Amino acid sequence: MTLQNDLQAAFGFLNQGKFKQALKQSKAGMKRHKTHPDFPNIAGISLSGLGKHRDAVPHFKKALALAPGFHEARKNLAQTLLFLQQGETAMKLLDRVLKDQPGDQAALYLQAQAHLVMNAPEAAIEAATAALARDPRQPRMLRLRATAWKNLGDEKAALEDYQATLRLNPNDVDALTNISLPLARLMRQDEATEAAQKAVALAPENLEARRRLASQLISNGESDAARAHCLAILDLDPKDSQVLEMLARLNSREQNAELLPLAQKALKAAPPRSQDRANVSFALARISDQGGDKGAFAAHNDEANACMAAQNPYDYEDSERQFSRLMAAFPEAITPAETEADSPRPIYVVGMPRSGTTLTETVIGLHPKVFPLGERGVPAFLLHPYLDKEQEFTPDAARTFVAEDISRLPDMPEGTAAYVDKMPDNYRLLGHLLTAYPDARFVHLCRDPRDVALSIWRGYFSGSSLTYAYDLKAMAHRFNLYGRLMQHWRRVMPGRIYDLRYESFVADIEGESRKLAAFCGLDWVEDMARPERHEGQVLTLSNTQVRQTAHTRSIGKWEKYADVLAPFIDGLDPEIWPEIKG
Repeated sequence: MTLQNDLQAAFGFLNQGKFKQALKQSKAGMKRHKTHPDFPNIAGISLSGLGKHRDAVPHFKKALALAPGFHEARKNLAQTLLFLQQGETAMKLLDRVLKDQPGDQAALYLQAQAHLVMNAPEAAIEAATAALARDPRQPRMLRLRATAWKNLGDEKAALEDYQATLRLNPNDVDALTNISLPLARLMRQDEATEAAQKAVALAPENLEARRRLASQLISNGESDAARAHCLAILDLDPKDSQVLEMLARLNSREQNAELLPLAQKALKAAPPRSQDRANVSFALARISDQGGDKGAFAAHNDEANACMAAQNPYDYEDSERQFSRLMAAFPEAITPAETEADSPRPIYVVGMPRSGTTLTETVIGLHPKVFPLGERGVPAFLLHPYLDKEQEFTPDAARTFVAEDISRLPDMPEGTAAYVDKMPDNYRLLGHLLTAYPDARFVHLCRDPRDVALSIWRGYFSGSSLTYAYDLKAMAHRFNLYGRLMQHWRRVMPGRIYDLRYESFVADIEGESRKLAAFCGLDWVEDMARPERHEGQVLTLSNTQVRQTAHTRSIGKWEKYADVLAPFIDGLDPEIWPEIKG
């Protein structure tokens, strides 16, 4: 075959997305045309398209060795390195491209993407904004900047960029899929659902769109509809580990018995210590637990958490340093700053995950003058410099924080007197939050740490913010730090924290909700004793339980799994957790 024929054949397969055939054709071309750079470049693209990013790298390097000025191959190599999370190396390649071709949109996009990979969302926003100033009609650049805004906790800014993308193309499936979550977090539940539904209608085989819709339907309490979409995804990809885990949580015992063979098959295909293996193992743990097989539950749960811990190891020393800094920053009784918070009063519900924060928010949020906002990540994002560095939280800093925090609040109904932020991890921020919001209320959920640990151990937490959740010894270490910090806050915030005992709460929801209302400065209403009446979305693991009548079935459940939890229980400090002494 001639050079032209070989190139046409390889590019033809590549343009059709037939990566295996393109790879075969390009390798044949490399043998026949050893000095032509297009063939190793096509081979690299094909391997990357097949998910074999590491194998693709040498081919791109070969293309560049043959033609040092071949910037398309250089951009392809940079993109592949970004898939491999090698942002700095990719950035050097892109700097070389942009030196020769300053206006190269693809290189500018990859440059912004590299900043994201290097965990520099502010730099990504700056790079994307500069590129958009040259040409504002760049949908993928707008989507990338929206991702950076989300990484900074600014859902409103992210929403604006997704909306700008959809003005360019109302049928942009990626934008419709991605806009759904910011809409949900801004409490625009119906719009979030509609966006995901439109994405699925436009692209029924788009797995990401279907996953997002299924997740939103679960948050809405529409379990049957969510389950139908999960099953549709499995028809498209029987090994989709995210959906297997999601479906196992939705299914009845009988339905999970039918799911078991599929999950077992997916487990065999999942690589060791991978996210896929973690997802499927969590699904199998749920199925085993429903079936009463404690041994299989423990084995699968251990495997799932070991996979997660391998990817997200817990840093003992860094945690110690952070908690010490927090206590050192507020050594004496806290005097709130003089701030102007022209907005509803915040009610912060804090504690460990799975301690009852969702139920508590639901009860408070059933008051007609209270708006429940779920878990807001904004305060932690804005206070990040004060948590990780010894930076003083001055009155001016508090005022700046309040202004920025309020600007990111969603629109609330007229007449709203208070909103609830139930981010459990905000227990770390109590000193900063009291300084900034003198009129804030702080509700702290207290629950037997062994029951909390069991619930955490059984649950799947996405992301890397709860690294302690995947290792029982690490969990005990974190619980001790948390317990010690709460003791400190009680000393420096006397009378400002309401300790709500979970066991008492679920046993007497009416009596405890009356006390809770009084602490929050609210007149008690009957709906507050009926959390099962909640009709809004729930974006956490508690999205099914909170719609049930409050019950005491989970109290003391840890005893059945005391042997499994032994590393956690043995690591608890009895001086901090007196309930374990017996």
